[in-house]
Amino acid sequence: MEPEMLDALKKDLDIPDALPHKRNKIHYVQACPGSEWCKYGTGNSLALGEKIEQLELIGPLPSKVKVGVSGCRFCCCESWIRDVGLISQRNGWKLIFGGNGAGRPRIGDVVAEDLSNEEAVAIIEKCLNLYIENAKFKTRSARFMERLGIDELKKSLSE
Repeated sequence: MEPEMLDALKKDLDIPDALPHKRNKIHYVQACPGSEWCKYGTGNSLALGEKIEQLELIGPLPSKVKVGVSGCRFCCCESWIRDVGLISQRNGWKLIFGGNGAGRPRIGDVVAEDLSNEEAVAIIEKCLNLYIENAKFKTRSARFMERLGIDELKKSLSE
């Protein structure tokens, strides 16, 4: 697209020239239709995804963080291989942390189960702030969890 046409399109769509990217925000949140649209959905993944997108963390993230919020056990958002994954279950949300689907794939660790929306968001915030405080720059959550381990993560969350 010609630069002039791109500028006109941005103006028509009300898109600023430089989109603000805050490093203390999550890279992206992917949420399936969940209980609002899917016959298998047991949790409102869209509403929870919006709450997670609004999180303001204590500082810049060491690397990009991808979140998958799946409204049922079919896991349409690949929650097991996201940095942060949520899966709706009969009694609440299952929280998974430290997954990766790239060149060195890793299934995330189960941090907690049977969480309400508010509990899930609070624990995600704690996990990410712990990640900010302890991970090296450009280290994805999967490599961080390989180094830290799920037991140490759970211990740190309970302090």
